[in-house]
Parts: sequence; C-alpha cells; structure tokens
Amino acid sequence: MLKAIRGWLRNTPEVNTRPAFGDFLTEQAFFASQKSVVSYCEVKAGVNRDKLFAEQEFQEALTRCRWESFAAVLADLTLLSYRFLRDHAAGREADLAAALVRLYAALLDAQARPSHRPEGWEDVVLPLAARLEQARVEGVASPSEVARTAARRVMQVLPIHEEHRRQDREAIEGAVRFHTVAVWEAMGRRVDAPAVAAALLKT
Repeated sequence: MLKAIRGWLRNTPEVNTRPAFGDFLTEQAFFASQKSVVSYCEVKAGVNRDKLFAEQEFQEALTRCRWESFAAVLADLTLLSYRFLRDHAAGREADLAAALVRLYAALLDAQARPSHRPEGWEDVVLPLAARLEQARVEGVASPSEVARTAARRVMQVLPIHEEHRRQDREAIEGAVRFHTVAVWEAMGRRVDAPAVAAALLKT
C-alpha cells in the first residue's frame, strides 16, 4: 500500500513501451472521437433520439462516421506524439516520424476492418506521413490547433444532414479540440517519453 501511495505521489508514468503506447493512443482516440460524435447526435436528435438511433440507415451511417472519426483523431494524436517525443530522439527525428507512421498504420490494421473500407486505411496513412514530414521541418502546432484537422473530418462524415449541422461547426470543432487537449494532458501525466521514444526508434 505504501509503495502504491509513493508511486501516486510521484505521478510515475505507466506507459513506457511501444505496445502500451499504442494501447494508450487507441483508447484515447476511441473515447475522444466517439464522445464527440455520439454526444452531438444525441443532442441534435433531442426527443427523437430513440427513433433516430433505431433506424438502420442511421446506424450504418453512424458506424461509418465513428470509424472515420476514430482514424482522424488517432492521426492527430499520432502527430502530437511526435511533438511530445521529439526531444528524446535528437538527431533521429526522421526515424521517429517514420516509426510513428508505422505505429499509426498498425493500430488501424489491428481493428476489425469496417465493411465500408474493404481496401483498408492507406488513404489516411499517407497524409499523416506527409503531415509528420512537415512537422519535422516546421514543428507541430498546439494540440488545440492540430485538432482542427480531425474536427473537419468529423464534420464531413456526421450522419446528420448538412443543412441541419451547418450552424453547429463551432460546437463540433470545440468538442473535438476539447477532448484532444485532454488527451495531450493525459499524455504528459501517463507516458514515459524517453522510454517510449527509445522503444519506437528500435522498430
């Protein structure tokens, strides 16, 4: 008990391996994306929530939205991971960026492939590689700014007609950015940056 209390007081990061870091990113991306999407749809549906969520067409659209939103948020979190880890990869920043691309692709492939994506996820992996290369040269923006990219994708795939969500852009973007900043803060508390950077550079 005393040992556990001492560990809590030191706030010792518990994520210190590549698999654990992958699990952390996956869990956080699922929570941030699903919370943003489902909460918005529930509020938008209002008293018609049960009726809307019971419709097969809506459920299919919602499933697509949840997967695409997950991939988008995970991409943003992977980019932020580069910002978080790069100081521990001095001289090997390009290797770190490449390792993060491989991790992102592996995390997506580890999921049961959605029916609407029989071809896989290559079309979202390649843009992340380009974003990481740009980040290597120019640096990474703040978590709140990075999250705008996922927020735009969420807006595109929401299972609510465009006419009914057009005025909600700021609310949707705000939700995605809020959850992304929360993940960034959790990363600082829970992730052992030197250990994770070293683990990624071995892959």
